[in-house]
Amino acid sequence: MLAALLAGPLGKAELARALGRNRPSGQLHEAVRRLVQRGAITPTIPEKPNSRLQKYRLTTAGKRLRRT
Repeated sequence: MLAALLAGPLGKAELARALGRNRPSGQLHEAVRRLVQRGAITPTIPEKPNSRLQKYRLTTAGKRLRRT
């Protein structure tokens, strides 16, 4: 998932496709939530966390985490 975000911000549906899925699953939603809590990714619209336009971008911490 972190590798997919290297190209730029992606929404959950785009992340699902990058991972070979047709649509976001509960596991994907949970993984995104955990990565946001860890500071590895950040939402592009933080004031509207449930927006259908929400995308996620990789943070500096996420780039470091990806390298390990």
